[in-house]
Amino acid sequence: MEITDRDDVGADLFAPTTDGSGRPYWGYELVTFVQPGDIVLHWHKTLAGEPGIVGWSRATGAYEDTDISWQAHGTVGRASGNLKPRPAWRMPLLDYKPLKEPVPISDVRASDADLREALAELEARYPSGRLYFPFGFSNKRELRAQQTYFVKMPREVLGILGLDDLERALGPKLPTPTASKDQPKGKSRKRGDSGYIADSAVRSAIEWRAVNLAVAAYEAAGYAVDYTGASKPYDLAVEKGADRRRVEVKGSSGAATTVELTNGEVNNSREPTPADLFVVDGIQWWREPDGSVQADGGDVRWWKDWTAHDPDLKAIRFRYTLPVGG
Repeated sequence: MEITDRDDVGADLFAPTTDGSGRPYWGYELVTFVQPGDIVLHWHKTLAGEPGIVGWSRATGAYEDTDISWQAHGTVGRASGNLKPRPAWRMPLLDYKPLKEPVPISDVRASDADLREALAELEARYPSGRLYFPFGFSNKRELRAQQTYFVKMPREVLGILGLDDLERALGPKLPTPTASKDQPKGKSRKRGDSGYIADSAVRSAIEWRAVNLAVAAYEAAGYAVDYTGASKPYDLAVEKGADRRRVEVKGSSGAATTVELTNGEVNNSREPTPADLFVVDGIQWWREPDGSVQADGGDVRWWKDWTAHDPDLKAIRFRYTLPVGG
């Protein structure tokens, strides 16, 4: 469950990789344990007139490494006034649905005794585990949501709050994997959409899902297709009669509004040979019992005769030549 007051609730999970002192923090790190298809509940501080659970979303892909301008909302965080870009994790979400009847804090507090009992039973069942329970109890104040960003939501708590039928109502977690064509060997690893995906197996599955869709699309349009991603600064060389093109393919598990390009990819788009940009976002991935990663789905956008113009490029990294000496 996400605990937030953001205006774009349900868009994604977005948290810094460390706390304000640079140390790992469970309330952020739990974001990296979310799997595609997982249900994420959203606790919002004002949307329902009082704090409470207002809706749910589905996780749709791998978390990505990116940056965030973040200030913790607790008393200490607000007092620090520290708001600057920091390394962050982003997990895309899809299909936000508001609850027809939000679960306000007043209803949660009415179940205080039941929630305490559920916590005690879970602690007895998992004596060495870390529960990251969604609510905090105190003898000095009323029950409240944990003062953090992200928590676990036990099924027992869903039942107490009247949300126990939520998972059953949503149907299957993920589509049944479909057979895909064999992947060519040696594809170079590239950067993804709005950030770098840390898990190389996930990154590769997403990239190959996009490449396979691009190959199928060009073959359906009558082109002969040659995979070139292992040796050239573009992924496909396609040919139909006198029409010869170079195709750059990008895949993302999130909703792509930008893609990252290498210097070679930018230069290729400016060569006399026509270049196309083929982007697939919203790709779903999952991990099989044997540890392998599969990917499916995705929405295609396709730009023909594409050039990466300077005004549309933003420098995010430089290679600096060190002065002699030092």
